[in-house]
Amino acid sequence: MERTQKGDEDVSQRALAGDRRAWDALIARHHRRVVVSLLAKGIRVDRAHELAQEAWTRLIQQQQRGLLTELRLPNLAITQAAFLAADDARRARREAITGNVEELPERQHPVDPTVSAERRLLSEEQLARAHEALAGCSPSARNVFLLACDGQELPHAEVAARVGLSVQRVRQILCEVRKKLRTALEEESHD
Repeated sequence: MERTQKGDEDVSQRALAGDRRAWDALIARHHRRVVVSLLAKGIRVDRAHELAQEAWTRLIQQQQRGLLTELRLPNLAITQAAFLAADDARRARREAITGNVEELPERQHPVDPTVSAERRLLSEEQLARAHEALAGCSPSARNVFLLACDGQELPHAEVAARVGLSVQRVRQILCEVRKKLRTALEEESHD
């Protein structure tokens, strides 16, 4: 076991130095796990292979630009592939909307110059209240909320792993934060 781990470290160091054969060895060793992680997310087999290959390509490009200081494989490749898959899913959803502006989130609506300044001001007030309500949450609750709701669409399990909590606790925190935000926005509308 120790010999294998030492061998992995040597190959990773050679890959970081730009050795193409080392990259090939790492890809051969870990590619299947990257593909399986994508399959577990419900991605078709052919697309999972494409995304995994693209993830490896991006990692090699990052190494060539000097952006990688260490290679923790297969985790780094799995994370890169998951990011690409999430980006792919967002793109597909946008394309499925086919130009219906009403179905887009409000922040993606085109700016309408005829919208009154009063309505824009109301939106700014709502945003300020939401920020204030979020600021009233604990730092850990804000961190969970931002990880889960920043547009990356991270699964609750990944958020939980990043912050060191259980999935159930992450879901509970998200419910609590969303309730605070709803309450703050509802209070504003009743004033």
